[in-house]
Amino acid sequence: MESLTEDLWTMVLARLPIKISTGLKIVCKQWKSIVESPFFREVFQSMHQNSSSSSWSLMSRFDEDPEIVGHYQCDTWGLDRSLGSFIKSFLADKQQKHKDQRVSVEAYSDVGLILIHVESTDREKGVIYVANPVSRECVEILIPDPLPKRFGTYEYSFLWQWGLVTRTENGVLLGYKVILIDKLLRDRKLSCRIYSSETGLWSLETFHLPYSFNHHYFSGYPISLNGNLHWLGWNNDRHDIVLSMDMYATCTGSDRCRVTPFPDLEKTTMFKRFCTPCQGFLMYMNITKVDGSLEDKLCLWKLQSGGWQLISEISPDLTLAGLDCSPSLMINPLDAKTAYFWSNKQERLLSINLHNGKKFVIHNQFEARIFLTRQRERESFDVRIYYIPFILPQWLHRIPNTVSIKQPLTTTAILHG
Repeated sequence: MESLTEDLWTMVLARLPIKISTGLKIVCKQWKSIVESPFFREVFQSMHQNSSSSSWSLMSRFDEDPEIVGHYQCDTWGLDRSLGSFIKSFLADKQQKHKDQRVSVEAYSDVGLILIHVESTDREKGVIYVANPVSRECVEILIPDPLPKRFGTYEYSFLWQWGLVTRTENGVLLGYKVILIDKLLRDRKLSCRIYSSETGLWSLETFHLPYSFNHHYFSGYPISLNGNLHWLGWNNDRHDIVLSMDMYATCTGSDRCRVTPFPDLEKTTMFKRFCTPCQGFLMYMNITKVDGSLEDKLCLWKLQSGGWQLISEISPDLTLAGLDCSPSLMINPLDAKTAYFWSNKQERLLSINLHNGKKFVIHNQFEARIFLTRQRERESFDVRIYYIPFILPQWLHRIPNTVSIKQPLTTTAILHG
């Protein structure tokens, strides 16, 4: 074995799952050098570029069992259980450390990181963790000041929203930002407290929205993608829109915020509108009635800077599908050709090829790679408020080292816009 060249070792080690790579580094200096090299990352990603080789889940915000539908046992990560179980285990460990305090997941990122919030008590300030629940790597960050209370002594927690965005380059995670958003709008201005891993400091920033919103029009978790936060909500006319905020843009003012109406507002749709991050884009899918036709169309759109682009349009056979308007409606985050639905009639998870499919494929509940935990009977719940996609990338993004500076937030903090 000592006679093997580094190229051959790279070819051998790159066939192992990501989860093992951390352990490989402590075997010897040669392996550590190989695993940390850009060449190893390129070889690994080329070997695991199959669309079915990473893990993802549709997470619920309030359930004890957070996952609705998910994919695991992939070659890339080598997981033997679902992402939800890793998150629950990680939360249990933090709960042991912070007894008598509420510990919860507040945000998910597009590079497999989550944001854990430990609510403050009279004894200590609040703490947040940026963490990878699978590798169990985490960074602890102190919240500089307690959240202000509104309306006397009662705190309206729904007026605060957490977010987590990341900055990557050539497949390497360079930094992240933790965002605490004050959803009580004032004159189309949205105030945010932002922690940057690159400075180790909290700052204040103000975002100028294109027009006035009511805080009730923001829905649930924002979707983090490419340094942007995307909310699904409504404008003042109660039309479904996507509000996008660029957290890494160098410009100021309203150029950092964009409101995009959904492309099928004039059509009758079967499902509540819901988006999925897929292959670096925000995707939207629905079944609509086409003007002048009795035929249903399953349409897929991709959000770009210029608006929604129609990717595919097919006419599936809905006769035996028995589809339900449930939150298990989802596009495969790594394969834009595959979509999943829940069928009340079949009591099974269905999938379909969005490019040329006519028939739905019925999945067994106990398949190793695709699973469904259970069907919630909550038709009154809005999918945009209670569910969020969570995806592990096809590479292990190590959390960047942060500058250890604990600075209280003051009126001299940075203001933008």
